[in-house]
Formats: sequence, C-alpha cells, structure tokens
Amino acid sequence: MSKAADRRILYYSEGWGLGGIESYIMLAATGLDRSEFSFDVFCTHDWDDSHDQALEEVGARRFAVFEGHRPNLVKRTLVSGWRWRQLLRREHYDVVHVNTMNGMGFMYAWLAARQGVPVRLVHSHNSGFGVGHRVLKSIFHRAGQRLWSSYATDRLACSREAGEYLFGDRPFRFVRNSVDTERFAFDAAVRAEVRAELGITDGALLFGSVGRIVEQKNPLFQVEVLRHLVDSGVDAALILAGAGPLEKATLARAKELGVSARVHLPGGTKHAERYYCALDVFSMPSVFEGFGITVIEAMASGCSCVLSDQIPVFDFDVYLERRESIKDPQAWAEAIESMYRASRSWSRNDGKELVEESGYGRADAVAQVLSLYQA
Repeated sequence: MSKAADRRILYYSEGWGLGGIESYIMLAATGLDRSEFSFDVFCTHDWDDSHDQALEEVGARRFAVFEGHRPNLVKRTLVSGWRWRQLLRREHYDVVHVNTMNGMGFMYAWLAARQGVPVRLVHSHNSGFGVGHRVLKSIFHRAGQRLWSSYATDRLACSREAGEYLFGDRPFRFVRNSVDTERFAFDAAVRAEVRAELGITDGALLFGSVGRIVEQKNPLFQVEVLRHLVDSGVDAALILAGAGPLEKATLARAKELGVSARVHLPGGTKHAERYYCALDVFSMPSVFEGFGITVIEAMASGCSCVLSDQIPVFDFDVYLERRESIKDPQAWAEAIESMYRASRSWSRNDGKELVEESGYGRADAVAQVLSLYQA
C-alpha cells in the first residue's frame, strides 16, 4: 500500500465523553475511507467511554492522559503537552487535527511541527472560555495565541464567532459541524416509548436539551422557565439529558420552585436521539456557544427550537427556531409555548431532509475535511 493510501491522522480534544467535539470527530473520522486513512484520538482527560467500541471497530486507538478525572489547568497543560510530544515521537502521523476551545490548542500544533508533522489543523469550537478561573484561562488563552498561532497550517472554525474568538483577524475556513441525519431522524414509536418511561402524557409539553449540565448551558434558567409555564397553566415538563457538576443544584432549584416532579435528569447518554424524539421543543439558553451542534441534531429530529441569542446564527434559513435573550425566563416560557403550538402545522419527518439540504449531513462533514487531510 502506498503512503498516499495510508495517511494517518491524530485528533486532539481536551475532554472526551459525549460532547459536541467528540460527536464531530466521530462523525468525520468514521466516515473516511479506511483504505486511505487511519486515525487515533488523543485527549487530556475523559469522563465517558461510550465511543470506544466504535473506535475499536474501525481500528482506532484513544489515548487519555488523565483517565476518569480532570486535574487543574496547569497540570493538564504541562502533562498533556509532554504526553502528546511522546506520542508524536513514537508514532508517525501525517495530519494532526486539533479541536480546541481556547488558544492553548496552538501548543499542540507547535509540538507537532517540531516532530515534523506536515499538516496541522487547529479547529475552533467555542466563542468563549467559560466561567471559573477566568483570569488564569485568559492568560493561557492569550499566551497560546501569541506564542504558537503561526504553527497551524490551516485554521478552521465551526462558526464566524468561534473563528474570530480564536484567530482574531487572521483568515480561517468555516467547517460545518454536521450530524448523522439517519440516526437523529424522528421516530414516533421511540417518542411514545421514552415519554412512557418518563411518565409524560402525549398531550404534555416536554421541553429541554441534551448536553453537559454546566454553567455554560444555563440549566437553572431552564428550571425558572418551567416554573413560569406551570404557573401559567401549561402542563409542561423539563428534561436535561446529560451529566455535569450542576445536577444537584438544578434539582435543588426545582424543589425550591415546587416543580421537582416535572424535572427529569436521566444522566449522560449515548442515545441522545431517543430524547430528541420525545421532546416537543428543544430549548438552549446557553451563555455562550461556538456553534451548538445539538441544535442541528434536534432539527434533524424535527424539533422546534428556542435558542439563546448568544448562539451563532446558522448559515441557512430555518422555520424551526426562535431566539430570545437569556435575561427573561417569562419570555422564554411564552416563546416555548408559542413554538409548541406552531410546530403542529409541520411534519417532524421533514427535519432530516431540511438538515441534509442545508449542508449539515454526514457526507458534507467528510467532504469538507478530505481535501485538507490529503494536502
């Protein structure tokens, strides 16, 4: 087999579990022609191994520096950089695809350049670095930008906001965060099954989201929205399918507001498609987002969506979404009820086609990176 038919790719993601970056990597990488490409995954820390079987099936390995725990930022950066360099010295890769949330992603491109990796892609997946330790995060972010940004052979971003956040005024390529539309297509039987499991009648309004239960996703705000819906006489329930440090705080707030019986936190799941089918309205009041891949997943399932005005605007016209400020939970409650009523006029089975026609299908994800990997 010639070298051109065996190009090796190493993907980087700081965390590894059931998040948007992981979904993007799995979608793009597993769609590559295995006779031409092979790949491995490197992560600083992990919190779920649900993708490991799929990786093994295509002959890919996953390397985790800290398994099952997440040490402080300084330790993560120093040890992860050292282990990354060791792996690059031991293995030969033709491409590194660094999927990052901040400027420290450039460090991995710099280390790859020192080991002679010819193609070094740095891919921005966020538009901010979140809450907690903001001063330290800002220092690391700026340091990475200033010291090593020139070592990326290509700059990629999932949205204009994500690109400007990481690359400033330097040019970058927009790469869509596509989804497996077959997986997320609406299924009425699954909808009935999941709602029965949750004890939610078919006539009740079920809203919520899929993703980590963290500050960025604003889960306590979702509980406030639920209270306003219930107070206005709507038979509503909230589901937040995911895991995270704010699970207990979310349940405690629901209890304070007297809506705990209507709040469902099933935990992390590798079958997110089941919950999209069960939902009536996908609500995402994020404080910030690089893109919002779960919104595309929800749209593929035909969900109507109420989204934070902090989520980047999509590059296609869609009737399924409405945007609101995250300052007013009452306005969100009204928007969710309005979108719920409006959704009765369309077929949820149209969601899959809408997403594919907009260029967010699996084939589009592979096609966008293929030319970069072959450079």
